Amino acid sequence: YTFLRNSPYYGNLPPGYDKDTLEQKKNEVCSIFTNNIVAPENTSLKEICEKFMYMYNYLNKINKSPKEDKTITDEDCHFMNYWLNVNLRDKNIDEEICVNDFYEKLKSKDTSIFSSTTKLEDHLHVIESGHLKNMQLLYELYDTKQKITDIMFDEDVTVDKKELCQEHLEKCYHNYIEGMNNCLYGYDDFYEALKLFERDYKYLTEKVTNESGYCKISENLRLPENDLVLDEKQRRIMTTKIMSTPLILLFVIPLLYK
Repeated sequence: YTFLRNSPYYGNLPPGYDKDTLEQKKNEVCSIFTNNIVAPENTSLKEICEKFMYMYNYLNKINKSPKEDKTITDEDCHFMNYWLNVNLRDKNIDEEICVNDFYEKLKSKDTSIFSSTTKLEDHLHVIESGHLKNMQLLYELYDTKQKITDIMFDEDVTVDKKELCQEHLEKCYHNYIEGMNNCLYGYDDFYEALKLFERDYKYLTEKVTNESGYCKISENLRLPENDLVLDEKQRRIMTTKIMSTPLILLFVIPLLYK
């Protein structure tokens, strides 16, 4: 889950990078999905292919240096795996082709594009639906937090941004509560990731100076001070103790009269 801290970066890659070189490559590689046996004339697959190729190419080249030709990191790979899972499932394509098959089809058309020494295929897998839903929530939380930050530090922001910022604050609150509710009976890793978000978000909304004056958080949208998950676990422990007491007495009382 930690790679989703960089959601604003991954979700807002600047367009037009390496356009002249990549356009022809995209046409050649993604044409495999315009006449495909598995998914014939699937324009959604072609669009996903084009967007994915741009993302891969950008991440693989944007920070390259004379000493290092390729720049894709393990975290980049985790995000691309997440991105493919979301997009293939969103278009109901995941039943026709899984993330691993999708990537292998692209590589079979042109290995030169997918040339990073960090092997993406080692990071690709189908994400279980519950985990994927949690990842989408965390993605939205960090992305929305960045939008709030942008408005807070923009002194030239217009008045209409005040209402927009309140919408962002409300969205963060509801997504956080939904995420915490998902952790009541599991998803410990997601819970830890939410706590990291909570720490940073509370610092932003409660400690950082609101330069624009348009992002003041109301009391009803502040994240709870109490831990919803720990409170529920403690409640279940107490309930178990209360329910088990009569059972213990059923065994102990007969022994007292022996």
